[in-house]
Amino acid sequence: MATTSIWSIKNNLKQSINYIINPEKTINDDHGKVDYLEGKKDYNFKKEKVCYVSTLNCDENYPYDDMIDTKDYFNKKYGNLAYHGYQSFKEGEVTPDIAHEIGVKFVSEMFKDYEVVVATHQNTNHIYNHFIINSVSFKDGKKYNNNRTNLAKLRNISDSLCTEYGLSVLDEDKFYKRTYTKSISNDEYYKTLKEDLDNVINYSVTLKQLFERMRSLGYKVYSRNGVITIYRDGKDKVRIENVFGEEYSKERINQRLYLSRQIVFKPMSQKSIFEEYSKTNNHHKGIYGLFLYYCYLLGVFPRKHPKQYLPYSIRKEVYKLEQTSQQVRFMHEKNIVTKEDLDNFAKNNSNELSELKGMKENLWKIYHRAKTEEKQTKILAEINDIQPKIKELYKYDKYCKEITKRAESIQNNLNNLNKDIQKEKDNSREI
Repeated sequence: MATTSIWSIKNNLKQSINYIINPEKTINDDHGKVDYLEGKKDYNFKKEKVCYVSTLNCDENYPYDDMIDTKDYFNKKYGNLAYHGYQSFKEGEVTPDIAHEIGVKFVSEMFKDYEVVVATHQNTNHIYNHFIINSVSFKDGKKYNNNRTNLAKLRNISDSLCTEYGLSVLDEDKFYKRTYTKSISNDEYYKTLKEDLDNVINYSVTLKQLFERMRSLGYKVYSRNGVITIYRDGKDKVRIENVFGEEYSKERINQRLYLSRQIVFKPMSQKSIFEEYSKTNNHHKGIYGLFLYYCYLLGVFPRKHPKQYLPYSIRKEVYKLEQTSQQVRFMHEKNIVTKEDLDNFAKNNSNELSELKGMKENLWKIYHRAKTEEKQTKILAEINDIQPKIKELYKYDKYCKEITKRAESIQNNLNNLNKDIQKEKDNSREI
């Protein structure tokens, strides 16, 4: 069981760093004590051979200097200088080595965009991990927000790591669990991961096969002490039972895999799907056909076949589905089939928009020069008549730009579809 806390440092950042890296607190007794000058302000823990001090995203010998340089670079030298956190373990439950290993993993997940010093104190009955976190991100200059959501995330990561290492966690249902669940409920990354995981469970028969298929979708997967963790590079590590509930425990997943063995899944090739779809859609071609096909893959149009196993590059586009549908309807209404049609429409639309904007500007000038209220009312009515048309042309201009931009991305995703389906077939043959 590890308890956590974090608070702001408003002054004396160097002093705080020196406190947590103090060799008297961080030295491993098995290596013997080291002498250091009494009252010394700057400990060089590499020369002192201090065992349980590590750094993240900053020089291990000069963490304070790196933190100050980051503040200077982004011109954020005032306010909260840093944050001081600790992670306290149950007496006798963990060794200094394991505690420090957990501490390093903890800050790597929680504060991956910040400079951090990690120190493990083992000079008392309870082993503590101390963290000093720069308040300013070295990556983008954003200041760390110590709000309720981040406190919930901090506690969740700490508890998840304790479970992963076979340590106890607090049993009571604290507010952080509800806060953490709420904070990720609408997050695209977590939604997509859960949907991918459910699909893979439905079409896998062993846990090993499940892991392999998730890896083929670009995820990293590992299991430790019965805790399954899945994530993408640069994204949060997700201990799936902790985040998604008991249905995603190792035991329950194995039960679901046993039931899924009765489901027959026959992936169709990209060509087969398109041929089936084309029978009822007059073989649309060009950029319009491309968007129609993409909508079909994303589930806009009904189909006879079971849900196909699509790669992450396409699956994440589901969350932009309404936008794609609007663009398809727009191209159908304006009879846009080819890229040339789109370019011509965009040009004519731009010319008409410029003309109407100029007309509106002139009307406003006449309005301000009008000497009677009757004249102003008449001009204002003309302005109100053309305003909806201007708004519509702005919408069409936006559609043209978005379609041009998205068409290349869509084509790249479709080009990769056959490769992903082939990987799925190859994995199926190995069973």
